[in-house]
Amino acid sequence: MAPDIHQPLHVSFEDDRGGHSIPVTGECAANLHAAWDTCLVLKAVGEDVSEAATQLMKTITPAEIESWTSSEPMDWANESFAIAEQARTKYCIRQGTSCNQPSGKVRIDDAYVLANAPSIREQLQKAGVRLAHLLDAALGK
Repeated sequence: MAPDIHQPLHVSFEDDRGGHSIPVTGECAANLHAAWDTCLVLKAVGEDVSEAATQLMKTITPAEIESWTSSEPMDWANESFAIAEQARTKYCIRQGTSCNQPSGKVRIDDAYVLANAPSIREQLQKAGVRLAHLLDAALGK
């Protein structure tokens, strides 16, 4: 559960199946949910998993580890949902207190990737730190 909750569209709205009903064009094909599951992650950190993990770990500070491990799963879900609601994800269009599904296709281009890559990298860092913390606690370390 810990890593999965960090993908913003995994804690979004049920009526559009977490972005599965939002088509995309451009660099990531299929739908917005699938784009955030795989394509955007690869664009944000690269295809070399070992190198990506090394680079992500290098920039995590002790203060971030303390902050991220002192929070609860509900906090994690709320953080992810806040990302899903941001205008740059194009997941929803704010109209007052409503968050409405965009009409038409969401275009994923270099600007979209550039705007969302920092959130994607940070969510991966949080997921790794929090999962490690949960495993340490479960194993009594």
